[in-house]
Amino acid sequence: MATTEKKGLPRLVRALDEHWLLRHGLFWLANTAFLMWLFIVVCRQTADWGLALRDSLLIVVGTQVPAIYALLYGVLPLLWGSTPRRGRFLLLVTLWFWLALGLTFALRFFVLVPLRAGIVSPFPDFHNVLATGSHMPTLLIAGVAACLRVYRQWRQKELANVVLSQENYQAELQLLKAQIHPHFLFNTLNNLYALTLRQSDQAPVVVERLTGLLDFVVKQGSAPSVALADEVALLRNYIALQQLRYGARLTLVFEAEDIPAQGRIAPLLLLPLVENAFKHGSAEQVGQAHIRIALAVEGSRFSCVITNTKNADAAAGSPGIGLRNVRQRLQLLYPQRHQLTIEAHPDTFTVGLLLELPALPAATASEPGRLPTAIPDRLKVRRPEPAHLVLEAASLPRS
Repeated sequence: MATTEKKGLPRLVRALDEHWLLRHGLFWLANTAFLMWLFIVVCRQTADWGLALRDSLLIVVGTQVPAIYALLYGVLPLLWGSTPRRGRFLLLVTLWFWLALGLTFALRFFVLVPLRAGIVSPFPDFHNVLATGSHMPTLLIAGVAACLRVYRQWRQKELANVVLSQENYQAELQLLKAQIHPHFLFNTLNNLYALTLRQSDQAPVVVERLTGLLDFVVKQGSAPSVALADEVALLRNYIALQQLRYGARLTLVFEAEDIPAQGRIAPLLLLPLVENAFKHGSAEQVGQAHIRIALAVEGSRFSCVITNTKNADAAAGSPGIGLRNVRQRLQLLYPQRHQLTIEAHPDTFTVGLLLELPALPAATASEPGRLPTAIPDRLKVRRPEPAHLVLEAASLPRS
């Protein structure tokens, strides 16, 4: 029963907001009932319901409808224009007040008092044309109508701001995704170009791997989220390509154990981080290069730590397109639910990402909605050792 009421109330509010006739009809119906109650119960002008209904309808049609609509659509719009005109607004409010007062007294003089001739009433101003109290109901109803109109205008503006914010959000997100695709393709084609220059027998393998990567980008790159296991498989394919390019000069460890099948993540979120490690690590480093990539999921929290060695004399520059892109996408997709850290040392560069994923069925995380304050100990950065960090490209599964 409670669920039905919760569903019914928003539906009624939405119907009132969308249908002008329904909204205004209910308002005037309630106003007419209020006037009848005022005449019979409060002022005790008459005990005749028919007479009270007649007088109420005459006041609504003859005074309140023209006065209130003049206020709602002629005076109040000056408040929410692009340049509010408060001086003109105050002038029009004054003129409106005297207009409403004139309509009230004109209705009493020409209609109400003549119709009440011969009717006995205990109310002292029942036959008085200039009764000042007769203007109070119109002022009261006009005040209520003005408040409702201002509230509705404010609510429409807020909803318009929400819609605009969502449209800007989607546009910015699509722009960031559009930046990833050519950036990723450019880097991968560079790898293929380097192999073809050497006339390497691995070029066909690179093309095959590249086909798998592009298939993921085309089919799932625009999705709101993908399986975390698919994103990890994408990284494995990309790492295999890089291993083919750098060969024995690169020693690498890739740790991604116990990745849950139910985990979801934004597509292509991790790839720029891995690309950055190769681009500014092994690509620029003279001699042996080392990269360590560690991924883990604990409850609903995902951890990613990527460390690459670099030349000690490498100039410190501004973050590249990939890191800027990731930072902006995290702010859009995971507000208050992520932590991105960057540590630059003389000979190593580390990127750490802590992410709160959507709740998993078997999640056993501690308090939901709060990120861990530190990277788990088993993922902390440690200096790579070539003796046990070699990962053969052949051991990486193809997507």
